[in-house]
Amino acid sequence: MKIWKNEEKKDDKIIAYFNQTIYKGNPGPGEIDNCIFELQMQKIPNGFFSIPLHYISQINLQDGKEYIEVLFKGSTEHLKIKDSKIRNEVFDYFKENIPGAVYSIDKYSKLRAGKKNLVAMLVVIILSVWSLHYATSMEAGNEYDVSGGHYNSIAGIILLITSLGVNKIILISVSLLVIIIIAFIRKIKNPPVIERIQVRKGEDSVFTL
Repeated sequence: MKIWKNEEKKDDKIIAYFNQTIYKGNPGPGEIDNCIFELQMQKIPNGFFSIPLHYISQINLQDGKEYIEVLFKGSTEHLKIKDSKIRNEVFDYFKENIPGAVYSIDKYSKLRAGKKNLVAMLVVIILSVWSLHYATSMEAGNEYDVSGGHYNSIAGIILLITSLGVNKIILISVSLLVIIIIAFIRKIKNPPVIERIQVRKGEDSVFTL
């Protein structure tokens, strides 16, 4: 059994591991010690969230993130720990004590780190150019309409953007591009480094709950 107590604001106050299960809870200040005592007696306090290991597929620790990410059964749970020393201690304990744990480090390249921002940039540029084409054409006197009056198609969305006018389209497009470029620069300056624990369920992994 291992129990961690966190005192930072917005942290998960108690994180525990025993009986092949990860527990987390956020009791009130006057209840923390009692909850720890109950856990030591292998009794689960009311309101605690539990994740049995046979549900878990992966546990991630990323530089700069103030939590440990636990992936299980198509869902995700964060173990929020601001103190990097405690955060690393919890992750290392999982790495060394979870049956079937396979540890790896995933270091992103600059291109991979900024890929989503590049895609977003391309989409904004395409939509902006397309909208400006129609906007300038409409200001020249041409008229456009969506077949059936439905605006749930790409063409319909473009015409809705076009209705804002050339100046507003330029202003919005430039603003979006500036935001995306700033985010892109930040991403490629500090590509993510993710420590990963894959939890494999095989013959060597015995779970007793």
